[in-house]
Amino acid sequence: MENTGFFEITEERVNFSGPGFWFCEIAVTGLCNFHCEYCNRLNSKLDFDKVCGFIDSHKGTLRHVHLTGGEPTLYPRLQELCYFIKSRGIKLGISTNGSAEYLFYESLKADMFSISLDDYSEASLIKRGYGDVSIVKDNIYKLSKNYYVNVGIVVDRKNCERVEKIISYVLNLGVKDIKLSINTKDLVMPTFGNTDYSAYPILNYRVNRFRHGKTMTGIQDSESFKCALVLNDISIVDNKHYPCLVYAREGGIPIGTIDSDVEETRKVWYDRHQPNFDPICKKYCMDFKCEFNRCRQKLLNNKS
Repeated sequence: MENTGFFEITEERVNFSGPGFWFCEIAVTGLCNFHCEYCNRLNSKLDFDKVCGFIDSHKGTLRHVHLTGGEPTLYPRLQELCYFIKSRGIKLGISTNGSAEYLFYESLKADMFSISLDDYSEASLIKRGYGDVSIVKDNIYKLSKNYYVNVGIVVDRKNCERVEKIISYVLNLGVKDIKLSINTKDLVMPTFGNTDYSAYPILNYRVNRFRHGKTMTGIQDSESFKCALVLNDISIVDNKHYPCLVYAREGGIPIGTIDSDVEETRKVWYDRHQPNFDPICKKYCMDFKCEFNRCRQKLLNNKS
């Protein structure tokens, strides 16, 4: 199986059939101190006790919890939530804009950080809605020395012509990988030269797709598969759970609440749902999630 860097696409993940969940992502707040023009953040108000109760009830199988938002560092009980997750022996990841104090990030004891940086030009970043850019760059550099850090770069009409220069700048900050994506509002397709990015699996995966004219979202007309990830992964906003956070961000209806029989309601949703007929999935399903479902379907076909 190809090494894409996305932990969804591994032999272990594809072969995992439960019971219980493997991965949980939680939108802890809808607040943010940046105003990025492409952002489609979630209006989430976390029910701390219910979320902790859910995590506790699945700590036997749950491998990884990822916190996002909004900007998670604005959530007043973030440290408490991080301590709770880590005390259960679960890996912790945090998506952040990188604007908090470095010592605060260290206090969270996370295993990985995902930080956005769409340009190397401070003036351009401020125009894109960033706050104090120098703090963000400094935090990326410092955190990369001690933690797994990947940086998200959103490509649009404003930065697409210098995307490889931006990638080079970010890699020089010492990050482990780059999650390259396209602004779905203008769908600019970046072009690349012959630079070898094989040392950075996530970046390499996306660059190779773009080099072959493939987008990062959408289900092909010729494809028909079930969303097996919904059985092993869960995305939480408020006290509701969704197929994934993309589905929530694009206005999708939640599957249910986390104080109900979560596994059963997701199984029912999986059985009834046809991704290629759902307009949100059809347009926005991420490339690596599609790849997981292709691999999962192939595994099931081989077993039958």
